[in-house]
Amino acid sequence: MQTTEQTPLSEKFINGVKKAITELEEFRLQVALGKAEAHDVYEEAKKNFNKFVNESKMRLAEARGVAKKKSTELQTLFETLEVQLALGKAETKDVFEAQRKKITKTLDELEAFVQKNKIANEYYTKLMLEAGKFRIKMNIIKMRFELSKLETRVEFEDKKKELSKKLSDIKKKLLKSESEAEDQWENFREGISDAYSHLKKTFSRSE
Repeated sequence: MQTTEQTPLSEKFINGVKKAITELEEFRLQVALGKAEAHDVYEEAKKNFNKFVNESKMRLAEARGVAKKKSTELQTLFETLEVQLALGKAETKDVFEAQRKKITKTLDELEAFVQKNKIANEYYTKLMLEAGKFRIKMNIIKMRFELSKLETRVEFEDKKKELSKKLSDIKKKLLKSESEAEDQWENFREGISDAYSHLKKTFSRSE
């Protein structure tokens, strides 16, 4: 009987973050160059994230350890997020900001629910990563609405180097947690939060 070697969850997460770095850099450049209107870029970002939310909704709802009542609660949060992501085009900064605040609030509630119920699996890590990417994209678009042009920053490459080193540290911690089951949840939760914070620092600074 043939067996297939499974990729550790920590490896999948780190690989996902590395892909996110490339995607966010391309997104930042697209917005900075101003080849598309901010509201058009925002609509495309909403559409892509909404597709991911729709595809992962049932998988997370059926995650092991989530009671029926909690599953219903999770479904409601997903559906609220889907409705907000499907709202009309944000033609102005004010409309965009109103949508951004509502979406951010729902994302906060969704992440808090997942963390409270300790749903630690591949779908959870994908959700946290995709949610983090979308938050950063909204911050980049917010900067584009506020500035006629996003300036490129000299320190950007240095920040990416710092992020790369941080990912190496996070990977070591997650690999250790996989061999120590009792620490797995907290280490994954902290690792995901840490990685998101550094992604945000790298791509969303507007000072």
